[in-house]
Amino acid sequence: MSNIQDAIEREIADQIETRIDDAIYENSDVQQLKSDVEDLEAKVNEIVDLDDLVNQVMYKLTDTLVKSLYGNDEYTLIRTDRLEEMKKEIQEKGGQQ
Repeated sequence: MSNIQDAIEREIADQIETRIDDAIYENSDVQQLKSDVEDLEAKVNEIVDLDDLVNQVMYKLTDTLVKSLYGNDEYTLIRTDRLEEMKKEIQEKGGQQ
């Protein structure tokens, strides 16, 4: 009797594990995370400069957080140096008028 019970328990455990694995595989959020991780791994393999890697990761993280705020209609992430360029352009245009 215990052999039958053991076989049933193993089969149930295998079925549960299979269903969990299938649910994870089919989940679009999990697939997107896997894709993002693969993209980051590819970038890590291409990048030699560790500081550059840290900057890219932080930029991606910050960009993702900004996009999640209020449906991304109110916020835009702009690099400081680009902001300074825009200020100079505005000042130059203001002086030409």
